[in-house]
Amino acid sequence: MRVGVNTLFLIPREVGGTEIYVRSILPALLKARPGLDLILFTNRENHDSFAEFDRIAIDVAATSRPKRIVAEQRLLPRAAKKAGVDLLYSPGYTGPLRSPCPQIVTIHDTQFIDYPGDFGAASRFAQRVIVGIGARRASAITTVSEFSKERIADAFGAEEGKIFVAHSALSGIFKEPQPCEEEGPFLLFVSATYPHKNAARLVRAFDQIADRIPHTLIMVGQPRDGEPPAHPRVKRLHHIDYLKLVGLYQHADLVVLPSLYEGFGRTVPEAQEAGTRVIAADAAAIPEIGGDGATYFDGHSEEAIAESILDALDESENDRTRFLEAGIKNAERFTWTECASQTLAAFDHALAK
Repeated sequence: MRVGVNTLFLIPREVGGTEIYVRSILPALLKARPGLDLILFTNRENHDSFAEFDRIAIDVAATSRPKRIVAEQRLLPRAAKKAGVDLLYSPGYTGPLRSPCPQIVTIHDTQFIDYPGDFGAASRFAQRVIVGIGARRASAITTVSEFSKERIADAFGAEEGKIFVAHSALSGIFKEPQPCEEEGPFLLFVSATYPHKNAARLVRAFDQIADRIPHTLIMVGQPRDGEPPAHPRVKRLHHIDYLKLVGLYQHADLVVLPSLYEGFGRTVPEAQEAGTRVIAADAAAIPEIGGDGATYFDGHSEEAIAESILDALDESENDRTRFLEAGIKNAERFTWTECASQTLAAFDHALAK
């Protein structure tokens, strides 16, 4: 099976969990099915970073979304046809609306429909058209949670039988002990500050209880439109080394994910694998992914966030141990081997169809 992989959307260090997904699923696919032939279609920004794979460069700068979309619709089908691929796999929401071969597309969530305020009008329109038509035309779809599967079927009218849940996964790195340069005690938030990530409400909730706890709030991620104002007890970190991030997870007293929308929400299982207590908003896919290894709060309420932080910090040692053990067990569900298995099932479905 010769599979073309559309990576035109991927700008290194800019697309967050989607980049982790792509860079992890590709070697897992090759390991799961020896003899699978992958050829990547790359852009100017990411071509060199995929040196371990067979790849064909498409001359487009993905930092210009309009140019990338045009290249995906016009240049990618030609390149796929010339390369003689049996399937075209697009793991970043969109693919060409006309393809010379069956297509599999990964739609991680329907955030642009459920939280449209995070996107400009032109971006919302383009995604509705391209993702919506692509979902209906694709021979198979993969997504990262049952929540997203239901939303894709509802939003786009895609057949549920062709939607495969291939959970995002963990590499095991979060359980390998790492040092931490930050002084404790601290709470940890990990995400770019898009509005739906709810960072500003978290900071306001933290401010309500800052005089009752000794902790600093460390926020890791790129500033976006939902960036909160500076706070004397909040430390902002932007780009940091991945192993340093692991160390932060492991040494935090509490990881907090107040996000109002996640198709997967990898912060929760990352914290669980690190052996750290985690609390999160009771929203979208988060409870599905976190299971009984986390506790959940109303992410729309500053008071609920503040109370949940205090409750987690004040809980008994037995309760804390119970949540940590449940979290570690829950995180073990998410393996790239299983993700690859479900993705290959989607490939086989597409070829059979």
